[in-house]
Formats: sequence, C-alpha cells, structure tokens
Amino acid sequence: KWITQKQYEQLCVNLNEIELAHLYYLPKAHKSDTPLRPIMADLQHPTINISKFRDNLLRPLFDKMAIDTTIVSGYELVKKLQE
Repeated sequence: KWITQKQYEQLCVNLNEIELAHLYYLPKAHKSDTPLRPIMADLQHPTINISKFRDNLLRPLFDKMAIDTTIVSGYELVKKLQE
C-alpha cells in the first residue's frame, strides 16, 4: 500500500461540499487605465484535499530549509536588522 486508509479518506472528495471556483477582479490602481487583475477563489475545489495533503507532507521540509531565508515574526525581523 502506498497510502493509509486515513490518508485515502482525507483525499476523497465529498460531492456535497465542492463548488466551482469564484472569479472576481481587483483593479490595479497604480497603473494607467486601471486594468483588472483576475482572482480565482477556489477553496471548495475538488482538488483542495490533495493540495492540503501535499502541503502537510512538504511544509515541514520547506520550513526546515527556508528558516534561514524567511522572516517569521516581527521580533526576528528586528533581530536580523540589528545584526
């Protein structure tokens, strides 16, 4: 088996909860003619469970590798600026 039963259940799609993505636009006020930037909000998309699973799998590795290049708090920012 490649994944556990619990992982399989986390990846399954609940057909009662999925929705199509919502499309809306934000104006780019700093540009002339105020063009619009399309935004796709898809928190109930059918693949959201796969995205969450992948994030839970990779997040600890990313956090460990990026800790030296990422500022995670205001305290840490002040500390790095003082160095």
